Amino acid sequence: MLDITTITRIDIASVVGYYADAKDDYYSKDSSFTAWHGQGAEALGLSGEVSSQRFKELLVGEIDPFTQMKRSSGDATKERLGYDLTFSAPKGVSMQALIHGDKAIIAAHEKAVAAAVQEAEKLAQARTTNAGKTITQNTGNLVVASFRHETSRALDPELHTHAFVMNMTQRGDGQWRALKNDELMRAKMHLGDVYKQELALELTKAGYELRYNNKNNTFDMAHFTDEQIRGFSRRSAQIEEGLAAMGLTRETADAQTKSRVSMATRDKKTDDYSREDIHKEWVNRANELGIDFNDLSWAGKGKDGPQTSMNTVPNFTSPEVKADRAIQFALKSLSERDASFDQSRLLAVANKKAIGQASKQDIEAAYYRAVAKGAIIEGEARYTTTTDQRSKDAPPLPAMTKAEWQAQLTDKKGMNNDQAKALVAEGIKSGRLKKTSHRVTTVEGIRVEKAVLNIEARGRGKVIAALTSEQVTAQLVGKTLKAEQQKSVVDICTTTDRFVAAHGFAGTGKSYMTMSAKAVLESQGFNVTALAPYGTQKKSLEDEGMPARTVAAFVKAKDKKIDEKSVVFIDEAGVIPARQMKVLMETIEKAGARAVFLGDTSQTKAVEAGKPFEQLISAGMQTSYMKDIQRQKNDVLLEAVKLAAEGHISGSLARLSNISAEKDQDKRLEAVANRWLSFSPEQREGTLIISGTNESRVILNSQIREALQLQGKGVEVNFLERVDSTQAERRDSKYYQAGQIIIPEKDYKNGLQRGESYRVLDTGPGNLLTVAGSDGQKISFSPRTHKNLSVYTSVAAELAVGDKVMVTRNDKTLDVANGDRFTVTGTTEKGTFTLTNAKGREIELDQKQAAYLSYAYATTVHKAQGLTCDRVLFNIDTRSLTTSKDVFYVGISRARHEVEIFTDDKSRLLSSASRNSPKTTASEIDRFLGMEERYKDVNRSYGHDDGQQAKSYGHDAGQQTGEKETTMKNATETAHDGPDMSGAENSSQDLRQHEQEEVNAAIRYEQRQEATPEMEANPYHDYERYADEGPDYGDMQDYSTYEEYEHARDVELPQHEHENHQHDHDKEGYGL
Repeated sequence: MLDITTITRIDIASVVGYYADAKDDYYSKDSSFTAWHGQGAEALGLSGEVSSQRFKELLVGEIDPFTQMKRSSGDATKERLGYDLTFSAPKGVSMQALIHGDKAIIAAHEKAVAAAVQEAEKLAQARTTNAGKTITQNTGNLVVASFRHETSRALDPELHTHAFVMNMTQRGDGQWRALKNDELMRAKMHLGDVYKQELALELTKAGYELRYNNKNNTFDMAHFTDEQIRGFSRRSAQIEEGLAAMGLTRETADAQTKSRVSMATRDKKTDDYSREDIHKEWVNRANELGIDFNDLSWAGKGKDGPQTSMNTVPNFTSPEVKADRAIQFALKSLSERDASFDQSRLLAVANKKAIGQASKQDIEAAYYRAVAKGAIIEGEARYTTTTDQRSKDAPPLPAMTKAEWQAQLTDKKGMNNDQAKALVAEGIKSGRLKKTSHRVTTVEGIRVEKAVLNIEARGRGKVIAALTSEQVTAQLVGKTLKAEQQKSVVDICTTTDRFVAAHGFAGTGKSYMTMSAKAVLESQGFNVTALAPYGTQKKSLEDEGMPARTVAAFVKAKDKKIDEKSVVFIDEAGVIPARQMKVLMETIEKAGARAVFLGDTSQTKAVEAGKPFEQLISAGMQTSYMKDIQRQKNDVLLEAVKLAAEGHISGSLARLSNISAEKDQDKRLEAVANRWLSFSPEQREGTLIISGTNESRVILNSQIREALQLQGKGVEVNFLERVDSTQAERRDSKYYQAGQIIIPEKDYKNGLQRGESYRVLDTGPGNLLTVAGSDGQKISFSPRTHKNLSVYTSVAAELAVGDKVMVTRNDKTLDVANGDRFTVTGTTEKGTFTLTNAKGREIELDQKQAAYLSYAYATTVHKAQGLTCDRVLFNIDTRSLTTSKDVFYVGISRARHEVEIFTDDKSRLLSSASRNSPKTTASEIDRFLGMEERYKDVNRSYGHDDGQQAKSYGHDAGQQTGEKETTMKNATETAHDGPDMSGAENSSQDLRQHEQEEVNAAIRYEQRQEATPEMEANPYHDYERYADEGPDYGDMQDYSTYEEYEHARDVELPQHEHENHQHDHDKEGYGL
């Protein structure tokens, strides 16, 4: 709905003619459709209609007869005259306004454009130079000339306005200068959202119902069918035909290709039509399409579906109610994936939810109400300088709070506090300090993280050691354990803590260590079992001889099958999110069992919110470490992996010599594919292609299939690809799309059956979803009351003999797990195809049924975690937000012998691969920083005997804050009856004990504040219900809610070279 184009000085006359004289619009040139906007225009005395003469004068920089701006020091033809912000109404809106003649819609469009221009004005900046130093200054004013056009080149109705932003703004000193356009160009999506939100709100007020398209983040009139809208979209059809001739679609073509096709398919301008002729043709076409502009009822297959009061929204006279609900929705949706998130992101999600129901101002007011109620906890805003004079390749300067900037000025510049405070305030106002983030979290997020830490801390010293160190060592005689592995086994078997961890880098043999510990524990009568986040990991554990369940299945089961004599090993603990970790730990604690967490905090984190494994280790959970990596057989590669594991990316990259750069993505991916194709078939089997984004993975798979000449030689099938959505989104019909496939995860009374496929037919009216099963029967329901739904898209594909595929959903019937890899080995006359895995196991699938498969020539980093191979071909896009330390480490640590990196920019590779993981915790918000440190010494003694056991505090997993928040009492109620000590040693101990008592007292104080009866009764008013509705793990078939991210099964690709380099201690069958 918004495009931004930079207009340069090529032909002033043509620019003036296009905009001011409406030469490109046949329908509007009979009337005046122009206006001046902006405080800059006001300063120049401009208002009302735009005259061609004044427009031309400002284009060339003529402020007045005595003032001439110069905006280019080089080629005058490249001088930037301004920026065309084109705001386009949806097609149905244009039809209702221009064919039916609804003037209220024209007014709504104009109001929306004005709102977006007003928002753009906040981004206006100019440069100023003082003493040879150039800085940025916020100006807050623009000169904008708007021109409304109402036809497309294909002579279809197309209501759009060109808001021409002059390349000029007035600085605080009164001087007119060229715009610094960085912020304006970056804000394209935001400004488009402002326009959409204002337009949708005005249309709703006017009585129109809207239909939302979540795929494109757009909306349109709900009383038109898709066919009717396509009937007035001949320009879109021309572009789509042009793309189709190239084998592309709007989804698969890049922006440059679409732009070229758009220009190539443009009709030539003609003056053969009058306004009346065009309108008459529109009316005739509308009649042929059966359009009744006066019937505003919903047009779609959900029209006759059941309407219930729970699906209706409150009366429009209460937009604040809808704004509050939008903020609640945004909190719910974002907190599923991230424990803390940027304030601007929260507002953007809420604004999208409230489109057509509340204004941007309503949403902002609702946000501050939520802050006042305590539902949102704000961190401090952080700012970075805009006057950094260093090279572009230099790493970005840190963003700091106001207080940190002030401290910087007082410490390094010698200013007093008042001077520093004033300078920082002025820097923010002028734009020299730019706000980069303002992170927020939820009270529920803090509560969950504290509960996890409390449960672990109260389990310290509460179990009896299975054996002594000497006894464990004796049992390990003859084992080929490395020293670190043996120490981990000893720690696990001798601990008196309920929860402990074994932290091991990739390839250190955590699994072999686990099986050794299992044998020792079982010799003492313990029941040893394992849990894993994903089905693939569960199968891998079972293959090694370890009884295993998925974490979700364990949590859901009525009979947990654990007791005081149980030890639960929890594999890949680093990918367990905070909410699920809390439930898991509560369950183990209630049973009196003990747990061992296995994982690597340097690898990729949970898809959902939090990183509790890392927090538990930071908070002092007993942890043994395994750093002796055994996987890599190449000494240089081994050193690179070790450095990456420790976060030293610079040193790691220095040891990886095989790095090539190609900026063009298509050429770079082609180079990756060609490198893989250059290997022998045996070498290919031992080579893993890893790509940082799902988009590049898809392209690589397509390129390789084409090069292998498999296209056109197989059978046509449909792959089901999981839609990346949050549970909050899946409970609102506007976030679905017609044609998507829904898979219920449980049976429902309305006829929806678990595991069956249903195609979405309609996404309204209201919060109504209409679907059809394989029998064609329609079912309409509210997704609000059907929360256990998985959503997929059906993608046309082809399978030929020899194709490499990967399973993307667990299937108990076929005994396959998400991530299992197969090769297509045959097709049958009865319409089935056969898949065979590396062990020779075959499964048969019906080609007529959509399959949970994807091509497996290339994989994402998340899918690669857990795999081992000889060689890795690693595509890293430095501009992708997914590139980070953990992604880099996981990628290079898959290989035994060799890693080849393909990137877009070598100079940016270090900075992008050095980024920390975007995964956050709630405790990273300023006021909670260092929360984990306060738990380190809780329930730890310093030479004292714990003379009495602490009281038991609510081991019922169903208890609320009483269990979560008051459990640290035992830290101070524990008696210390040890012998008297004297001298310096005694003083040191007394000091540490005194400090810890202060910490414990502070924790208890916080817990009392959080657990007051008033707060428990109604802490957050209407927010409390929403905050309590976390993901319902118990009702999920498996925890693989977001299966695109599920890690691969812990398997190895076949070795076909360097086999003589096996290490005696490298138990690769157990290697992780």
